[in-house]
Amino acid sequence: MKQIIINMKRLMLLAIATAGLVSCNKEEIKTKAVSIQIRGYNIGNSELEISLDALVYDKFKTEPDKQLNFSKVYTYPSTQGQASLKIKDVISGKEVYQNQLSLNTPDLERFFPFVFINGNPLEIKAPAADPSTNKMAFYIYYPQSNDAIDIFMRNEAGETVYIAKNVKPATWTYADYVTTEGFKDTNKDYTWYFVKAGTTDQWAFNDSEWMSQAGTSLLYIPKQGETGRVQTYFVTPAGNQLDAISLFKI
Repeated sequence: MKQIIINMKRLMLLAIATAGLVSCNKEEIKTKAVSIQIRGYNIGNSELEISLDALVYDKFKTEPDKQLNFSKVYTYPSTQGQASLKIKDVISGKEVYQNQLSLNTPDLERFFPFVFINGNPLEIKAPAADPSTNKMAFYIYYPQSNDAIDIFMRNEAGETVYIAKNVKPATWTYADYVTTEGFKDTNKDYTWYFVKAGTTDQWAFNDSEWMSQAGTSLLYIPKQGETGRVQTYFVTPAGNQLDAISLFKI
């Protein structure tokens, strides 16, 4: 179902991109389109606003301590070669991110990870790909503790497999992961559990089992024996739930 939704999204984008075709002596593209997606998190007192050139998406601001989940199709004249993507902190008035996009490429989808912590962008350090395994990267924001954390996954049969061990909060931690039997089904979702390192039932966040687990439906974990993927995640407890955010293009 998730793959069907992704394919439908891409078909819609392709339709928009070709909607500007008009007939003169031959077909001529008058407008083009590109899908812009920004995914991440905003921690602190800032309110974030996104713009592309002169187009300000002021109705889609990201409030403090919320997930940043921006997805829009940007249309532009076929003669335009670049666009300026910016993120502004509305509270301070400062521009906190800028990226000059080249539009003269065949790529119809652009993805940008962005995490903002207490007034500063987080440097997202993705590991290099390895065709023999999947590279998993984790950044946990949990200022209440510096204790290392283990992450394991459990299926409906109660089987478990470790995703990463000794993940230190406030620093990037890397692990290799290859799918095993019981966790390959693309139609099933599993559950990640976060525990204090070396334990299986001492919950990492707020001493709460509920606050220390996350379903995998939006984490897009490798399945069916896939390898070669690089997947970065930002994790933080928020309100009455745990937010685990995928920071890579789906």
